[in-house]
Amino acid sequence: MKILPRVLLWFCLSLLLFACSDKKKSETSNSIKKYGVLVKDTLNFDSIASKIPNLLKKYDVPAVSVAVIQEGKVVWSFVHGMQSADKIADEQTLFLTASIAKPLTAEVFLRLVSHGKVSLDEPMYKYWLDPDIADDPRAKLLTPRHVLTHQTGFKNWRYLTDDKLRFERSPGMEMGYSGEGLQYLVLFVEHKLGRDFNDIAKEVLFIPEGMKNTAMKQQDWYEGRVAAPKFPDGTWREPVIRAEEIGAGGVHTTASDYAKFVASIMVKEAIPKKLRHEQYKVSLNQNDKCPEFTDKPGVCPDVLGFGLGWYIYEYADDWVVGHTGANNGERTLAVFSPDKKSGLVVMTNGANGNYVIYDIARWAGIPQKFIELEGPKKPFSKD
Repeated sequence: MKILPRVLLWFCLSLLLFACSDKKKSETSNSIKKYGVLVKDTLNFDSIASKIPNLLKKYDVPAVSVAVIQEGKVVWSFVHGMQSADKIADEQTLFLTASIAKPLTAEVFLRLVSHGKVSLDEPMYKYWLDPDIADDPRAKLLTPRHVLTHQTGFKNWRYLTDDKLRFERSPGMEMGYSGEGLQYLVLFVEHKLGRDFNDIAKEVLFIPEGMKNTAMKQQDWYEGRVAAPKFPDGTWREPVIRAEEIGAGGVHTTASDYAKFVASIMVKEAIPKKLRHEQYKVSLNQNDKCPEFTDKPGVCPDVLGFGLGWYIYEYADDWVVGHTGANNGERTLAVFSPDKKSGLVVMTNGANGNYVIYDIARWAGIPQKFIELEGPKKPFSKD
């Protein structure tokens, strides 16, 4: 008879512990249900994660790395797939950013501006003058502002002009997307400050923002961590790892590290507010060229063009900031709302990566008009 109360007491305690545990599980489950990144739909990260394996299989993309920012914080990251033909990808896998390296390079420069080390409107020829344009008087007109707003007058890469850097037009005349311009900026900074650009980036951006898995050129800690690209013909290739900084696309990182960078520019005053606002101001409105990329009504923004390093998309009812990246075996995306302090970063190591990226973007709450403008223009086909 004396045992029964003890049994009942133990039973009651067990029920209480179970109830608390169940409540904790419920709270955890609820905590992952947040509003979408840029539109107000309920977002369940577990649901997105469960769909990704089939997504990679459907589009023949080896791996994907995803990070979501809400309220100025990285709230979720997820990696799935194969880093290479014989290695599983994980949170330590490094992806090549492709062109979303450009806004990161721009941020390093703007932080140097805020420290008084460089200026947006100084002539660059005093510290760096490419031999190919040394005899062209237009070289003396070239400034960092021209680079960050893609108004250098250069083609994207010099191989498009017989492997010689040359002006197609005078700087500041019109927008012309140029990776050469970003590389020119890197060399200008290195020559002016007498330091390696990657070391500068570590000092002003990577270390302050806790980006421990990011670098702009080859590092010893890359060993065994770099995602191999899968090319359009379905073959795996060796990852391209540069011994020198390529500010236009040579950064290796993780989606969560890159998301820390994006979050920081929305919530921290790493540069003066006036300069940050200037960064979000479109230099030359290119919305008249938007119909060249889409025939869908309502997709083109009222204002479209580059601020300082980022593409700006201004619609009648909202605006977003973003950049895409594409190489033969890599596809990437970073998009965010400075007003909502939310954003999305997705990186893949496959030529079909955009199909994965923009499906995830849709599930994560990125506006449909942005997806239709920047996403794949035709249905996926294995042929």
